[in-house]
Amino acid sequence: MRVRLEQGIVARVTRNGQLELISERSGLRYRFGATAAAMWIALQQQGGSLEQAAGVLAWQWSADPVATRRDFDVWLEDMLRAGLVRVE
Repeated sequence: MRVRLEQGIVARVTRNGQLELISERSGLRYRFGATAAAMWIALQQQGGSLEQAAGVLAWQWSADPVATRRDFDVWLEDMLRAGLVRVE
């Protein structure tokens, strides 16, 4: 399973560590906190692989891998509902 941005969505991490996703069509901006920014960076570093990104962050954070994956799933559902990403 790979997570990709929908067409017309631009991602950036702000100076204060937030993830910002911007719709080029509507101009809407979606902001997420530092945890979501870390998730996004891990996803990018792992080629969009949700499993690998969750595993890397669980290891880096010394966190339970199951709980970390669950956090990813909740966040991903929000992004899917908003039409910001797709799963391939």
